[in-house]
Amino acid sequence: MLVEIIDVVLPIITLVILALLTIPLFRIIRKTNNKTTLTLGWFIAVYAIAGATVANLALNYYSTPSPDILNLGLNGSSSSMFSSAFMIDAISIYMAIIIVAISAIVVIYTVFSVGTTDRPSERYFAIMLMTTAVLIGAVLAGDLLTFFIFWEAVTAGSAFLMLYKKNAFSLNATLKYLVMIIIASAFVVFGLSLIYGLTGTLNYLAVGQALTTLTNNHVLIIAFIFLAAGYAIEAAIVPFHFWLPDAYTAAPAPSAAFLSALVDQGSYYILIRVLVYIISPATALNWTFMLAIMAALTMIVGNLFALIQNDVKRLIANICVADVGYNLVAITSVSSLGLIGNLYFFLIGGITTALAFMAVGVINSHGFKTLDDFSGLGKKMPFVSLALVMAGLSFAGVPPFGGFLAKYLVFTAAIQANFSWLAVIGVLTSVLQTAYLFRLINVMYAKKPKDEAVIKESKRILIPIFILVGVIIILGLYPQIVFNLIEPVVKQLQLLGIVKV
Repeated sequence: MLVEIIDVVLPIITLVILALLTIPLFRIIRKTNNKTTLTLGWFIAVYAIAGATVANLALNYYSTPSPDILNLGLNGSSSSMFSSAFMIDAISIYMAIIIVAISAIVVIYTVFSVGTTDRPSERYFAIMLMTTAVLIGAVLAGDLLTFFIFWEAVTAGSAFLMLYKKNAFSLNATLKYLVMIIIASAFVVFGLSLIYGLTGTLNYLAVGQALTTLTNNHVLIIAFIFLAAGYAIEAAIVPFHFWLPDAYTAAPAPSAAFLSALVDQGSYYILIRVLVYIISPATALNWTFMLAIMAALTMIVGNLFALIQNDVKRLIANICVADVGYNLVAITSVSSLGLIGNLYFFLIGGITTALAFMAVGVINSHGFKTLDDFSGLGKKMPFVSLALVMAGLSFAGVPPFGGFLAKYLVFTAAIQANFSWLAVIGVLTSVLQTAYLFRLINVMYAKKPKDEAVIKESKRILIPIFILVGVIIILGLYPQIVFNLIEPVVKQLQLLGIVKV
């Protein structure tokens, strides 16, 4: 296999260096007359380089047919059970591609949304790039400690992105987020210490193998409870979800789009790594029923809270909570179809939430925040209103948008895994979701606006928004584009005997 340690760390190092260069470069750009054009050109170049490094890693990994899971130590040799490691496999490659692609679109939107003349803007963009870098590091990590270190860096970057507005609401939301994350980190560290005591390693594959021979699983249950609680807080699973609506509502629209599309997906990813790859229910601990209960509660609570919202941005934030529940339904099945549905939902859910926050951000910038404010908005701001409607239809699972197939795969996998009751709850909550989203559409198009003035929409900021609209339609009509990337993940887990066919 042609993958070397430099291929693995190059995307991370490249983005960190380019993030640091962004700060002095902005000082030069501010003195020119073509600030937006130069800023846009810089970030296109940044993501072209970052995309090339991820593509290089993917091409080297798939240079041989049916590649094995690769564990590399920091010295470039095969990782031992005691060393920090990077694990290169089909799912980490898939996640790295998603992170770079979505981050690029969100940053382009941010260029048109955040003024390049604002003094903190260079740090804002630099933190976005750094957070993208450490997210890639997190999904490429090969052991629980390396992942934990990268993920702590992700949470630090997330806090800065939430706090960018520097008002009382964002400060309060960020403090709530940090308190919850500190508690989560404490739970995770304690869980990791128990797992290390049980197995003598934190390497993903080594821990998984050690647990298959474990005879007394009482300590494992305690470790699992602490790990599950810690990552449940970070993934905003009910009842640990209360920080998310405040955080995403208080954050600027680019931050909310970035966090919902990328950081949320990273938290789902570690649940797959821990639950599917390490604590496989067939070998160590049967966690599926407990996760099914949490999935049901998260779908119900997220949609009920969204139903009663008057602030549209907060409504979208509560949909993010509900989407966590739909993702958990897919993980619960531990089957090939469930994994396909989960990874497809990763992408579609992330794109749709980013699209919704980006569209709402443009509308909010004109002073429209509540449902009453959105009255007749379809006539006043036709293009951005259309984009928000497209996001709502995908959330609701209306064909031909990607959300339809994502929910179909998730619920079908639950039925095949004998969790039909969970699929029923999922369908019913989706009906509820459709009801309040169509209420929003009704307000925007059926009610009269407060005044007849048409607002001039910026064509530039609509470009990244309608790129995402195009993506959710294309992937809904041609899902095989994504399935081709997911298929190697399923094959690897089938060979390991982890997922059912």
